[in-house]
Amino acid sequence: MVYGEAALAVPLKKPRAQAAVFQAARTRPVAVELKDFGIRWDGGPAPSEVHPFARIIETAVQGYPAVTPRGWRLVVRSQIPSGCGLGSGTAVSAAAFRAIFRYFRVRHTPQDLSGLVYEIEKLHHGTPSGIDNMVIAMGRPILFRRGAPAKFLSAPRSRAFLVVGHTGRRHATSKIVSEVARARAEDPARYDALFRDIGRLAKPGAEAFENGVWRELGRLMDRNQALLERLGVSSPELDKLIAAARQAGALGAKLSGAGRGGCMAALSDEAACARRVERALKAAGAAATFLTEVSEYGGA
Repeated sequence: MVYGEAALAVPLKKPRAQAAVFQAARTRPVAVELKDFGIRWDGGPAPSEVHPFARIIETAVQGYPAVTPRGWRLVVRSQIPSGCGLGSGTAVSAAAFRAIFRYFRVRHTPQDLSGLVYEIEKLHHGTPSGIDNMVIAMGRPILFRRGAPAKFLSAPRSRAFLVVGHTGRRHATSKIVSEVARARAEDPARYDALFRDIGRLAKPGAEAFENGVWRELGRLMDRNQALLERLGVSSPELDKLIAAARQAGALGAKLSGAGRGGCMAALSDEAACARRVERALKAAGAAATFLTEVSEYGGA
């Protein structure tokens, strides 16, 4: 989603972020354990990896009387590679808030969770779009345009699968966004035309998703990728994985997130084809792959 244009976003069942709260001695300060980093924090100066979780704890304690400032620890782990365009920071923040609210029996709505996570996202991205926190907190596919009410999409009428491939290269979203902004300032007509063309794919993409017209959605993904390449946010690593996915039978494939590394996603309407695409991505050098069904969501 770029410069106010619409975007289609779909939550993934895999990979996942998980969090849990455990009881500790009543007098002990709240502790944070980040299993993926081998970090434990018990208060005092915090390493950079802990900063978002310190803010989450502060927000929960100050905003909800049931959440005590001592006597518990938050344990977080995630299968989602960071800096890869899959909303890792948003997912772990949402998992942490859910764990805290579950432990202290705090009643909340998905909208409450989305707003809380959005505030934490500002630590990662400065001025986030609002799409990641909404799709992760709600757990439903949406058609999103910044500043407008999100449209929740109904579950599609047939099965489909996304295969995610990680290049192994992290990207810095804020840096890429800044570089694109500078390029746009030098040639606004060209870049604004690209942004409009990208935005025009969202509505037909949402319609294809809801109706389970997967070949059309794949075609739109390929068109989106071509525009992103012209925008200058793809990379040789992404191009290689995307080409491998298409050659293995994917209906379409594109980069995820800011680009220039991170992840790509390929679409298939058959489980056997999705597994073949996953093998092709591994053979093409993917650092990690994830296969997930995208057909079942609650609500209409």
